[in-house]
Amino acid sequence: MMSPTTIEINAVQNEHDESRMEQPTKAVMPPNRPKLLSLTGSRFWAAFLVFLFHASIPSDLAPYADPTIEHIFAAIVSKAGWVGVSFFFILSGFVMVWSARDNDTVGNFYLRRFAKIYPTHCLTWAIALALGVVSIGAYKIWLSNLLLVNSWVNDVKYFFVVNRPSWCLCDEILFYLLFPMLFKAMKAIPKKFDLLGIGVAVVASLLIQIFIYFWVEPNHMMPYYPVSQRQFWFSYIFFPSRLFEFVSGMFVARLLIYGRVPVLPKAAALTLLIAVYIGAMFLPYQFGLNVIYIIPVSLLIVSIANDDLNAKKNILNRKSSIWLGEISYAFYMVHFLVLFVLFKLLDGKKLDFMEGTAILAIALILSVSCASLVYRYFEIPMNRKILDIFRPKFLKTITE
Repeated sequence: MMSPTTIEINAVQNEHDESRMEQPTKAVMPPNRPKLLSLTGSRFWAAFLVFLFHASIPSDLAPYADPTIEHIFAAIVSKAGWVGVSFFFILSGFVMVWSARDNDTVGNFYLRRFAKIYPTHCLTWAIALALGVVSIGAYKIWLSNLLLVNSWVNDVKYFFVVNRPSWCLCDEILFYLLFPMLFKAMKAIPKKFDLLGIGVAVVASLLIQIFIYFWVEPNHMMPYYPVSQRQFWFSYIFFPSRLFEFVSGMFVARLLIYGRVPVLPKAAALTLLIAVYIGAMFLPYQFGLNVIYIIPVSLLIVSIANDDLNAKKNILNRKSSIWLGEISYAFYMVHFLVLFVLFKLLDGKKLDFMEGTAILAIALILSVSCASLVYRYFEIPMNRKILDIFRPKFLKTITE
């Protein structure tokens, strides 16, 4: 669930320390935008929320034998996956605008996104198939996931298939395909309307959820979620329903670039997000899937970025946090496979609190370890190889 997500900070590095912003109210113009290393560090924690959510689902792990403990754990992390994915979608739009290059080309942009996303997806897809997550005979299902079109189908057998978290890549790919057009359209909008742009995106997202709630006829219920499959797909999986988070992130980035965004202290922004998280438990289920997180997540992203703009050290821009952020996409893509293997090894056995918590810790350690290997020995080399092979051809085609 992007990464996910699955998302790489490509901001342009300052050539001189003195070019860094000292005050968040000043405009930050290219090519002097600093790297937002704290946002890189934050990506792991968004992926960790998705990990906790999956670990609480009975079909994935849910290791506790005591029904009360299992219920409490599941209740605490019941919205964690939704928040993590929403964070990735908003951050993705933010990063695309923050790191936009005036001399970039559409082809070069698409190539970089493909090189970052697709190789690791293919690797984890192949591992999932080898582990027997889905039957080899169900070729239509696993092929749709390989091509990242499985979330287009309103059927849980398709959109949550093979390596389950990869469904959000289907939406991310469409975000990337649309970004050059969306960015061009956004640049045509006067900067004074950026805040209004976020408001329109939030209202549009809310209206979609209201329409689905009242007028989309429910069908059979989703496993483990108190919502019908049709309503869940339209609310959470269907690409147009999630585009507004990406667009909101784009406007948030431009607000920050031109010093027009309110900056809350991180503690206040995080408290607001936690309050909204708790409040989501008392709303109709589908309203707690994405729309209510847009504003608090956006404010948290701005608050985190503000530390880097003021060269302020924090736990998120330490070397260890940055490293975790760098492997976060690989972590997001491998954690479900680790949980799947442990679930199979337990063979339905449930554990007491200490043993169950130890299994969760082992799953986390294994996921981080596997992610670090994938990142170092596969993701980075494949990214470089694809760019080395195809970028000259793209540039040649463009200049001819």
